Amino acid sequence: MTKIEIRYSTKADLPGLFAIDQRIWTTENSPGPILARTLSDYASNYPVGSQLVAVADQQVLGMISWNPLPPFTSARYTWDIGIGVSPDAQHQGVGHRLMTELKSEAKRHGIHRIELRVLSTNTVARQFYAQQGFQVEGVNRDAFFLAGKFVDDYGLAYLMA
Repeated sequence: MTKIEIRYSTKADLPGLFAIDQRIWTTENSPGPILARTLSDYASNYPVGSQLVAVADQQVLGMISWNPLPPFTSARYTWDIGIGVSPDAQHQGVGHRLMTELKSEAKRHGIHRIELRVLSTNTVARQFYAQQGFQVEGVNRDAFFLAGKFVDDYGLAYLMA
């Protein structure tokens, strides 16, 4: 793979980001339906500049987004994150690069805690998060009924040093 650039999203990235979003979410890794059914929906949910994107040869490979935990000011040092990498670019360091840049961004913003949720069925993502230093803080047993079975929901967090 050629050199991967990590930068903030642009308007030109939106079709590629939307295409990845439509490809990656399944009942194996998401408890609900895809939120963005159209490119316009996606652009509303993730305005230009609100995500870090991984790009190689002008092709979007993945993204990572973060949100503060509203509405409490006491949670202002915590970000809730989401990450997605195109199946064609997985296991090539894209996710690691995105996560590394997110951690740098969090440090610049004075963030202390990064957290996320992941389904027990998403074993590849759980392994990735463990490699990135995330720790399981809780398990909501049988939280969702997906594809005919109950699925646990894991809460993970990374504390900035």
